[in-house]
Amino acid sequence: MDPELRELFELKDDNNEKGDRKPPEQNVLRHATIRLAVFIAGTIVFGIAMSQAKGWGALGILMYMMIFHAVCLLFIIIETPILKSNNKPALANVNIIFIVILLLIYGISAISIFGAN
Repeated sequence: MDPELRELFELKDDNNEKGDRKPPEQNVLRHATIRLAVFIAGTIVFGIAMSQAKGWGALGILMYMMIFHAVCLLFIIIETPILKSNNKPALANVNIIFIVILLLIYGISAISIFGAN
């Protein structure tokens, strides 16, 4: 691209002087810790609220917890291809591992609750 146009549109050059690209920073431990902490903290908060509720209120809170889990799972599923497209494969792989683990937990829970006849 012409340097004058680049300056006009205020575009930054993606390459440094040597012509090599610096890979984006990927802090896998921080990424996994944040997602796991949000998921566990939400589950604990809903669990405490359910233990304090009586009657149908506990069932309502259980439904809210299920919605919270679904939203968390949906967020992780949507975030995975975005991370792949941003050249952060390690973070996307962490999300894939979370997706698989959550689906296994939900599947095992469903089988244990409803039974596999």
